[in-house]
Amino acid sequence: MTESQCIVRIQSAYPHLSEKERKIADYILEDPKETIHSSINQVAARIKVADATVFRLCRRLGFKGFQEMKIVLAADIARSKRFTEKDEEQKDSILNLAEKVFQDNIRTLENTYQILNGEAFKKAVNYLAHSERIAFFGSSGSALIAQEAHRKFVRAGIMTYAPGDGEFQMLSASQLTEHDAAVFISYSATDKHLVQVARTVKQRNCPAIGITGFMKSALAELMDVAMHTVSVPTDFRSESYVARAAQVTMIDALFVSVMNERKNVRLTDRQFVNAYAQG
Repeated sequence: MTESQCIVRIQSAYPHLSEKERKIADYILEDPKETIHSSINQVAARIKVADATVFRLCRRLGFKGFQEMKIVLAADIARSKRFTEKDEEQKDSILNLAEKVFQDNIRTLENTYQILNGEAFKKAVNYLAHSERIAFFGSSGSALIAQEAHRKFVRAGIMTYAPGDGEFQMLSASQLTEHDAAVFISYSATDKHLVQVARTVKQRNCPAIGITGFMKSALAELMDVAMHTVSVPTDFRSESYVARAAQVTMIDALFVSVMNERKNVRLTDRQFVNAYAQG
């Protein structure tokens, strides 16, 4: 994982933190400036938790310790200040509102790229590139993203499908094999039916790839590869709605990489056949 924003990581992990960890997260989010000027002992004392609990949260967020978290948090504060100053200079004209939408989407993509795990992405590409069939599963608004992913891959000649009906999703999942791949798209990652579909996929020994909004969730834990998108709520759009920009972009990145990998695989096979014929 590359160096990424502290606040983004907290927001992504928050729904799955323990009660004490949430107290620490709330303190950091409510007063980030005070946090960066405090020691781990001072923060723990103010919240009335053990130093070890604060340290454990830092590690859970992907930091080596409290000091590294403070460094990234300080960068967050500086970045936020620049955006705030720019917003204050503008009036809410139609064009400025449009600009805000674009900026929100840009920030969502930047945040998602910051937490992209390179090894996980390569593993996902490998699964998809070598699969016989790809099934895309989505819930709520993410079901539309699954349909779009299906259309993109199937037009490139890859056997895919994206069942929308709940019963058909279960039926499709039960027919997958270890030679196929399944992609689950869900920002909240809390849909119970989708979790059940994922369990069925795992029972079939089919590789499962997740694109979710939270690092710790029932759905993410069932995945062989879990990738995450992040976003922040805006005045006019919900957090999950903003995250669709990141979901679509993640699918695009997978598509381009998978097609490139499949081209290399076909080239290798052709070279082998030619060498065999000549030998």
